[in-house]
Amino acid sequence: MAGMSRRQERTMTEIILHHYDSSPFAEKARLMLGFKGLTWNSVVQPIWAPKPKLTPLTGGYRRTPVMQIGADVYVDTNLIAEELERRHPQPTLFPENGTAAGGWGGLLAFSLWAERMLFWPAVRYAMAFNADKLPPELLEDRARMNGAPRADVERMKAAAPMFKEQLHNALAVLDDALGQGTLYLFGDEPSLADFAAYHPIWFLENNGRKVGGVMAEYLNAQAWNGRVREFRHGTRIEMEPDAALAIAREATPLPPETVGEADDNAPQPGTSVTVTPEDFGKDPVAGEVTAISRRRISIRREDPELGEIAVHFPRIGYVVRPA
Repeated sequence: MAGMSRRQERTMTEIILHHYDSSPFAEKARLMLGFKGLTWNSVVQPIWAPKPKLTPLTGGYRRTPVMQIGADVYVDTNLIAEELERRHPQPTLFPENGTAAGGWGGLLAFSLWAERMLFWPAVRYAMAFNADKLPPELLEDRARMNGAPRADVERMKAAAPMFKEQLHNALAVLDDALGQGTLYLFGDEPSLADFAAYHPIWFLENNGRKVGGVMAEYLNAQAWNGRVREFRHGTRIEMEPDAALAIAREATPLPPETVGEADDNAPQPGTSVTVTPEDFGKDPVAGEVTAISRRRISIRREDPELGEIAVHFPRIGYVVRPA
């Protein structure tokens, strides 16, 4: 980076996490940062829309967390994990002992299970149990993110027993997986799968004693939960949102890098596309493909205030369409 001071160069490579403290997925990212012993900048974003200091970076994507490094923006915690691993490979989130259970694919597959079959019952049960205490703005925002025209609080509360039953079904699976004589899900070393399964339980425990009490009968999961919690959050430094935007404005995205092969039908670099989450918060992000594989897609977009930004998405869980 010719012409930059050492401090400026360092700033362009520092990790910035856009998040809010009560976000379960952000807790997953914070714990991964702690596990790797990293120092990172914390930009606290609003819990619900609008998010005017985030969407200029992402092009409209408003879920958290989002990791920013210079003018490169990484969305989705599974991609954040891969990028942290690429830049800071030790200690690893993808240990070799996970190879016996399918390697990277096995770890990701379990993570996807945890963040659907465990996460959604946990969040729905906690929100249903506490529905009368939650801000109306939060309830309405989450209803819109899930495609509903409005929040139906009474219906949510009535469904609490069903959510609790679904939660117990998933917790039984987790507890059994943790009862195989190892410290963590895929052996005696932690992996991506542990952080993916941890944060739904963290959310339960942070929503009241009665909600967290569903864990009482799952002794394997309780012991494991305490071990994962001990990784903590690394070194967190607070940063104002405008400072993060200024860093993006002054930086240039890294050169495109393709990780693995792409399908024959995948859009080629230079193609204009939109990328949209397929489950909730379906806000499309438009840009030009710079790199694509079966694992990730990178698009370049021009923001009127920030200039050129590269936004990186995982392929799994996101829909790519011609713009």
